[in-house]
Amino acid sequence: MFPDPGQQAAQRAAQRGAEQSARQAAQDGMRAAQAGARRGNSRSGGGLLSFLLLVAVVVLVARDPELWASVLHFVHHVVNVVQNRADGS
Repeated sequence: MFPDPGQQAAQRAAQRGAEQSARQAAQDGMRAAQAGARRGNSRSGGGLLSFLLLVAVVVLVARDPELWASVLHFVHHVVNVVQNRADGS
């Protein structure tokens, strides 16, 4: 009848791990995209790798609505930071 506290803790830990993995993948993808932009995208494989990384993150995140909301919040934050830096330059 009552949820198992150990199971709930494991689910929360798994969710935090998935959120951290998604954030890390997004950050890695952003770094790769920024590095590609600085290089002038001299290699076409870099664009494909970034695209595949983005698809993998979306598939991972789409399975969990809470994680999806967390990632969207993170993406909005990143967009705001980038816009603020662009406005400041």
